Parts: sequence; C-alpha cells; structure tokens
Amino acid sequence: MSIRAGDRMIAAVILVILAAVVAMGAFSLLAAERIDAAARVRGVELVRNSLERRATYLQRDLASFAHWDESVLRTAYYLDADWVHRNFGRWLHDTQQHDRSYIVVESGVAYASIDGNLVPPDSAPFDGAAIMPVVDKVRAAYLERVAQFEKRVETTPEAGRDLPPVFESGYVRVDGRPALVGAISITPDFGRVVVPDHMAPIAVTVLFLDEGFLRDLLGELQIVNPVISDEVPSAELEAVAIPFTGADTPPAWLSWQPENPGGSLIRALLPALLGTAVLLLTSAAIVLWYARRATQDLAHSEALATHLAYVDPLCGLANRAMLMRELDARVMRLANGERLAVFFLDLDGFKDINDTLGHHVGDMLLMEIGTRLQMLPFPDGVASRFGGDEFVILVPVGPGPQAVAEAGAIIIDMVRQPMSIAGQTMIVGGTIGATLAPDHSREATQLIRLADIALYRAKTEARGTMFVFEPQMESELMRRRDIELELQRALVENELTVYYQPQFSADGETVIGFEALVRWLHPVKGLISPGEFVPIAERTGLVTELDMTVLRRACEQARGWGETRLAVNLSPVDFRMPNLAGAVAAILAETGFPAERLEIEITENLLFENQPEAFSALSALRRMGVRIALDDFGSGYSSLGYLRRFRVDTIKIDRSFTQNIAHTDDAAAIIDCVVRLARALAITVTAEGVETREQLRYLQSVGCHHMQGFLLAGPMPVESVARYLDRAANPASVTYQRRQRV
Repeated sequence: MSIRAGDRMIAAVILVILAAVVAMGAFSLLAAERIDAAARVRGVELVRNSLERRATYLQRDLASFAHWDESVLRTAYYLDADWVHRNFGRWLHDTQQHDRSYIVVESGVAYASIDGNLVPPDSAPFDGAAIMPVVDKVRAAYLERVAQFEKRVETTPEAGRDLPPVFESGYVRVDGRPALVGAISITPDFGRVVVPDHMAPIAVTVLFLDEGFLRDLLGELQIVNPVISDEVPSAELEAVAIPFTGADTPPAWLSWQPENPGGSLIRALLPALLGTAVLLLTSAAIVLWYARRATQDLAHSEALATHLAYVDPLCGLANRAMLMRELDARVMRLANGERLAVFFLDLDGFKDINDTLGHHVGDMLLMEIGTRLQMLPFPDGVASRFGGDEFVILVPVGPGPQAVAEAGAIIIDMVRQPMSIAGQTMIVGGTIGATLAPDHSREATQLIRLADIALYRAKTEARGTMFVFEPQMESELMRRRDIELELQRALVENELTVYYQPQFSADGETVIGFEALVRWLHPVKGLISPGEFVPIAERTGLVTELDMTVLRRACEQARGWGETRLAVNLSPVDFRMPNLAGAVAAILAETGFPAERLEIEITENLLFENQPEAFSALSALRRMGVRIALDDFGSGYSSLGYLRRFRVDTIKIDRSFTQNIAHTDDAAAIIDCVVRLARALAITVTAEGVETREQLRYLQSVGCHHMQGFLLAGPMPVESVARYLDRAANPASVTYQRRQRV
C-alpha cells in the first residue's frame, strides 16, 4: 500500500515537473526574442553614440596644438613646416592614426601631411569641396569671437586676454571616401603672443573611415565584422547611416553582424532544464525513500526537545550545553568525505536596540530570530543560542566552498528579513564566522573558537557577510593585539616619527607646503606600515591621541618654515571629540604655529556619515583660519551635495585617477571635470600620486593647482626638509606657469 502511494506521489511530481519545464521553455523562447530585439536597439544606439563621440574627440586631439602660443608663432607669423610636422601632422598620425593634416591660411593650404609624411602643399591632395565648408564655419565663428573679444577688452581690460580656439567637425566624403573632418583655429593659450591682425590659421585633420577606424570601433564596442559600405546593408545585418553633414552627400552605412544573446541563452538553458528535471525526479525518489527514516529522526528530535536542560528558555533553541554535546557527537560520527559546518552568527546593532528601545524589545527580537533559525531549510541542521545575541548553527555540507557559502547566505538572508516587533518594523543584519569539521579541527571547543576568530574578521571588514576561517586570521589577530599593545607603548615613549612630503605648485618646481605623515620604526619588528597600525588605532580609540601627537610635533617642527603650509590628516574618529576645534587651537597656541598655515585633511567618509558634531567642528576650524582639504576625492562617496553644504578649501584628487591617466580615458576625463568643477567653486586642486612626467604634463595642461608625488619628492625626515625650503614660496603669491612641453 505504501509503495503504491509512493508511486502515485512520484507520478504527480513528474507531471508537475513536466508542466514546469514546458512553461519555462515557452517563457525562455519569448524572453529570448525580446532580448534579441533589445540587443539590436541597444547596439544601434551604442554605435550611433560612438560616431558622435568620435567627432568630439577631434577637438581634444587638435586643442593641445591649436591653443598654444608656440603654434601661433610657428604658423601665423611664419610657417615652420618641420616644427609643425613634428608637433602636429606626424604626431596626429603616429598617436591618433589621423590620415591627413593641413594648415589652411587665407591664401590657401600652407602645410600638408599625408599619412604622416610631409608633402608640399601645392602637390598634396586636398578636397576643397568637402573640407572648406568646415573651414569656413570655423572662420565665421572665429571672426565673431574676435569681435566679442575686442569688445570685452575695450570695456573690461582686466577680464583677461585668453581667446579660446573655435572648433568644427563633421562627417563628409573626401575624395569620394567617407571621412571625419575636424578644423580648429590656432590661438594663443595664455595671451603671451598677441592675436594676428589677419585671419588666424586653421588646423585641419582628416580621419578616413577605413580599417583603422573600424579597428578602434571594434575594440571599443566589441561589435562583430564592422564594414563601411555605400550600398544599403542586407536585413540580416545591423546598420547605422554615417551622419554626413551635407544633405546632398551620397549616403554610406556602417554595418555589423548583430549579436543574438537570446538564442545563446536558449542553447545554454536547454541542457539546464533537462538536467533540472532529472535532478528533481531523482530527488523526489530519494526523499520518498528517506521518509521513514525522517520520521524516526523527527521522533528522536522531539524527545531531545523535552529535556529543558538543553533548551534555551527565551528562543526555544538548543542552549550552549546542548550545542557542545551535539557538536561533539556529530564530529565523532563524521565519515570519510563528510563535513560539518559551524556557523557563528552575531546580530548587528543589537546593543543599540537594547539601549534605545529597552531590553524587553530586545528579548522579543531574539525570540523572533530563534523562530526563524528553527525554520532554516537544513534537514539535519541544529540551531542554538550561544549567549546574548550570538547563535551557532550546525549544518552538514557537501564538498567544495560553494556549499558553505550558499548555506551561510541562506542564514544571513533569513535573519535580515523585516520583522514587526512591538508595533515597529525592524531590519537586523547578521554577520557570520564559519569553520568546518574535520578540515579545521575535530574538537568542539576549538571549532567554536576558530569560528569566533572568523566572525571578528567579518565584523571588522564587512558586516553582514560571512568569512570562513583561514589560518592567517589567527596569526593576524594575534599580530593586531600585539600592535595595539605596542602602539600604546610607542605613544608613551615617543617612538613615532613624522615624515614630510613636499607639495609643489603647478610648475613642479615651487614648494608650497608639506604633508605630515606618521611613521613607526619598531625597534624589533622594523618599519610598520601606517596602513596596518592606523586602522587598529581607529578601532581601539588610540587614533585621536596618535593624531594629536602628530599634529603637535609637526607644528613644532614646521614653525620656522617660512610661509609654507602644513597639511595634517585627521581621522573621522577625531571628530567625535567633544571639542576638537579647541584641542587644535590649544596645540597651535602651545607651539606658536599660525592657524593660516595649517591645512587639515579629511576623508569623504566623514562627510558621508553626516555627523552634526563633525560639521560643527569643521566650521569652528575654518573660523580659526585653518584650511580644510578633502583627501582622496573620487575614491569613495564624492558628492556635489557635500561640497554645497560645506565648502572646503582644497580637493585632493585620489592617486588612482592620476596613475591611470595614460591607461584609461575616463581617468583623464574625470580629472578634467574635477578641476573645472573646483575652479568654478574657487577650490584649490591638488593631484596626488604624480609618478611620471606624462602625468605631470597632463595635470598642468588641465589647470591643476598643486602636485604631490614621488616624481617630485617622496616623504622625508625633518632633517631633509631644509633643502626644499629654498624652493618654497608663499602659496598666496604662487602664479601658475603654463603647462610644460617636452
């Protein structure tokens, strides 16, 4: 009778599974069709936007040459063809793969570069019908801009003499071939060379839409088999019309092989559907076969639950005694290849709930957590309350790290689901440290201890996640505890020293200040990185004493360094002091260091936390005359809202952007935007991490005020500062030099 009942159950499960597979198949076909259609639309839009962007890229390529005093001298007053070829025609061809470059003056073409080779202007190919309309637009706009410039100079002489270049671009047919043409007027950059009375020369570049153009497009968009053709592409291809500027220009199309992610999805999904069906059928049979054994195990579990000595009276879970007994028994029963996971769970923010809402609400929350842990989908798992807001869950897991990660994710997700307690909706997160038996140990106490170490690491680095114990965690914990004790001793015995890294003006030569950096040379362990002991100091509360010690020593040592500024870092923890501004003022008075020369560096995290006491302290420091610098700008939670709410004096661009200038276009673009934003807000910009001359030149070209990095000078002891003081200048009087060219 039981076998027939099992057969009927299996048949019902098979029908349900088949119906589910059919439904999933139909849904997959529909989804695949929609995905393909969306992919085509997205591909067309991406290609169209890329063509528009490439037209704007020409302005970037041409501006570095056209907006330059030297270019005006070498083209407008006399034409130095060799110099123009080195800095314009051949440079554009070698670096940006431009095909043709010209200098057009009022009398015609004065310079020509074809495929990177200098060609006499009178014999160089020049499609005036295609190129001159773009040049004429530049000339018309330039004349209008000159008129506005002269009017501004007459009415407001102090407004400056900068005359930005005029740029125009467009897609045209040059010699019958589709091409991208750009033209720009050649004008001075800082007004040291006067604008010629006659029409300014026009720099022109031509980029044919050939294999090189398609190769760049292929690398950017990852499209398949791009082709430029004069004929309408077939329906099987995706295509975008080249946006020619002339309405009567014969059309051309950029076509490519479209992606069909929906079809790929179907091909990938079909084996999974079949495998899932087989797996579910097999699982159903196994579940039925284990039904009788599950009944016996359930009866045994109910018997154990009656023993109140092993049950937590608040949560209804196993208590610590029951946990240790069960853990010992299960570890002893482990066969070869079997593993038992021990999950040590700690609730995040539970103490705050007890302090704000009362212990009775905390008890109700623990009861709800206990109920949820009892509902975990682990057939042979055991959940227990270890003490306070700590829980331990035992779960048999399969081989591989994925099984442990999935079980931990289920526990965390179950805990942080919203709950209603005492009429209030609460969301409480959980953090887990995990160990495995027999991988880590076969002793119950050791497994719990190691799981607690993993929990400490998880709460330190990423709350709301799970960390599985690794041997280095124990050694690192012991090292952190040793460093904490040694740091207390080092502060008492003045073992810490201060190094200074010079900060330079835009010319890379003039020193405008120094950043104070703490260093710890341990008598036994050697140099200990600030990245190691500063976070420990922040967690243990020693960072405030550390920062005040560094501030006092730096002010004492830098007091006689003329008008150079002194930059000192303060931790967000320091702003929890009742009177941080008063402490800083006391140090300034004690050392005799002028507040106007001090610059306090803060991180974006301080503004992100939005602490009222922090904003109050920053305001008080600014009223004293202390400057405020926002360090590592762009690496965290950069927001215009923070800059609007609290005005800082300096923005320090994070070194990650500086070091990627030559590697990624977005890093240079971000730096350019940050500098423009800062200049608009009258904020000084300092670039950190300057390590190459290419980075220095780019930062100078975008108008960055100050530089700092190993290319210019690294951190140094106070004894080495004197040789840089001769190069120091009053920051208020530093004039920023034009960008350097090598």
